[in-house]
Amino acid sequence: MLLLDEPLSALDAKIRVSLRQEIRAIQRQLGITTVYVTHDQEEALSLSDRIVVMSEGRIEQVGTPFEVYNFPTTAFVASFVGTLNVLAATVIDAGAGRLSVGGQEIRIARRIDASAGSTISMALRPEMVSLGEGVPGSNRVRGTVADVSFLGSIVRMRIRLAEGVVVTLDVFNEPTLELPTLEAPVTISFPAEGPLILAGAPAPEPAAVLLEEV
Repeated sequence: MLLLDEPLSALDAKIRVSLRQEIRAIQRQLGITTVYVTHDQEEALSLSDRIVVMSEGRIEQVGTPFEVYNFPTTAFVASFVGTLNVLAATVIDAGAGRLSVGGQEIRIARRIDASAGSTISMALRPEMVSLGEGVPGSNRVRGTVADVSFLGSIVRMRIRLAEGVVVTLDVFNEPTLELPTLEAPVTISFPAEGPLILAGAPAPEPAAVLLEEV
């Protein structure tokens, strides 16, 4: 068994990416079980076959990178792994998956275990949200542009809905991309399958993420 405790933490970004690819190649070539501890989420997702997310000495979730990122089992995992919108939503019809977010009705593709009129926490990844009306059947909400941040390969926007709710979305950068101006009115959309319902409020960030490769 190979034990690694943040071996790349003191290196610059380009060398980190190169060396983590080398570590992964060596691990696959030798077929050796490797336990790798890291705070870097991208490192965790790209290197591991299995991730163990820990908080305050407790295991929050064990799963593949795909499972942990797309299907978090606790509010802590959902809020810690990747960028996440956590929105307060009011239940309109639990059986039909109808919610109100920022005073606007949306639908989700699952039954809600809560009574009508109650407030729940809904999680939505930025990459699930698009500018514009989206495909037929998408949820559509309207707001104004609060912020636009250029991050290289992506552009991150923050859209302010009514009642002070802000939704973050990511758009891939390309030369013909036309960015909206601040305070411009926009429509954003996302599929009914996109939102996750969280059991509780997000917890503080953990001390580390433990990865086990097999």
